[in-house]
Amino acid sequence: MAAMSNLRHLKRGEVGPPPPAQDVLRVYGMKFCPYVQRLKLVLTAKGIEHETVNINLAKKPKWFLAKNPRGKVPVIEKNGEILYESDITSEYVDEVYPGRRLRTSDPFRRAKEMIALGDFTEGMSGIYGFIQTSNNQKQNTHLIQARKGFAKFDKIMQTNAHRYLCGNQPGMTDYMIWPHLERIGATRPEILALYPAIQVYFGRMGEDDAVKACRHSDGLHRQFIDGYKRRNWVYDLGTVEEYRFVSSTGGKLKSKM
Repeated sequence: MAAMSNLRHLKRGEVGPPPPAQDVLRVYGMKFCPYVQRLKLVLTAKGIEHETVNINLAKKPKWFLAKNPRGKVPVIEKNGEILYESDITSEYVDEVYPGRRLRTSDPFRRAKEMIALGDFTEGMSGIYGFIQTSNNQKQNTHLIQARKGFAKFDKIMQTNAHRYLCGNQPGMTDYMIWPHLERIGATRPEILALYPAIQVYFGRMGEDDAVKACRHSDGLHRQFIDGYKRRNWVYDLGTVEEYRFVSSTGGKLKSKM
């Protein structure tokens, strides 16, 4: 089982893959998508075997849009049934597959996690807004938003009684946060340096086995994000592997996912 798959991204005009074999879980994803990484972290943490088909999101195949009209990844497919959205698919596989339960069971603690996630998301919205504009005034506005959100999240982590947000092991909300935190560490490490509690949390999360398995190098992140800023979306960066379909109409995917 590969973590963040290196398989080539299929694009518009290419024949779709055959259906997954009986009882095989398939993930439709994109190598650099933080939302796909959320699901991959959960799958990896629970040791769930799966296969992957990567999608070129700039040139989405029609057969993929038939599976998810929203056109987003991740999408999961098993025995003809399809689900999508990172939080929905992650919670679903956590619920139905065996292994350590990642979602916090206590309603009050889970609600507090959602508040922390909201503050962190405010900070990340500022970071992504900063990345997407070259206007200096707008960049400053986005950085103010980012610092406001991260300051609130840092305060929560200062008073958190556990090693991770979800407890003494990373849980569902930690894995929802990490992909975005990974990208800050790769592209704006000076922002992390402003928040000691977040920086400690970042280091602890980096030691987790699932995080290690799903993590890209900082250089690869920067390479992808540089193209993203220039609206030059190149998905097949780093190691690229090819599919080996049995046929265009049926059979199994032969390449390791």
